[in-house]
Amino acid sequence: MDKIKILATSSTNDENFCKCQFCNKTIAEFKSDEMFPSAQTCYNNGNVPVPNFGWLCSQECASEFEKKYDIKFSRTAEGKVDYYADGF
Repeated sequence: MDKIKILATSSTNDENFCKCQFCNKTIAEFKSDEMFPSAQTCYNNGNVPVPNFGWLCSQECASEFEKKYDIKFSRTAEGKVDYYADGF
């Protein structure tokens, strides 16, 4: 049986901002339940959304998160963490 890992994320309780789950860099701000810049814009700018988890600010933070917490995200054939390669 595989082991299940439970990770605590979101080191801050500031619900007004979307922050990187690894380095805590601000990715976007929430205003009236909308994300600014939009999720699509953040994704296009190289930020990494991971379903049911949160956001990472870069591929580098995704790789460092994997190392620190001994987990593996799904990756594309090119080796990028990208759950939306087929469309956002």
